[in-house]
Amino acid sequence: MLLNNLELATLKRYCDKYGLDYQEIDNSLTFWENKKHLRSLVQMLTRTLDVFEMERMAELQKQYMKEHFLSYYLACQMAGETKSTEVEQPQHSSRFSLQTYIQSR
Repeated sequence: MLLNNLELATLKRYCDKYGLDYQEIDNSLTFWENKKHLRSLVQMLTRTLDVFEMERMAELQKQYMKEHFLSYYLACQMAGETKSTEVEQPQHSSRFSLQTYIQSR
């Protein structure tokens, strides 16, 4: 059964909306069979993009922690989420003290 022009145009709009190739439309299938096929492709792409997006977010978080380690450390300390064993005992001087700043919050 061939698709009529309205059905074909609707399927092409669906392809445009989700970035699918028009070659995914099969003229030997009905409109609803084509729609089901295209919808399954969109669902598959969405799941794949979610995995890639999560990986990208993890990479961005690692990059942020490397580039802004002091801000990240302060935020964790103020939230009480970490106790760093890498920080030495503070030196008492009239200069800025990280320990005093954290305790005053």
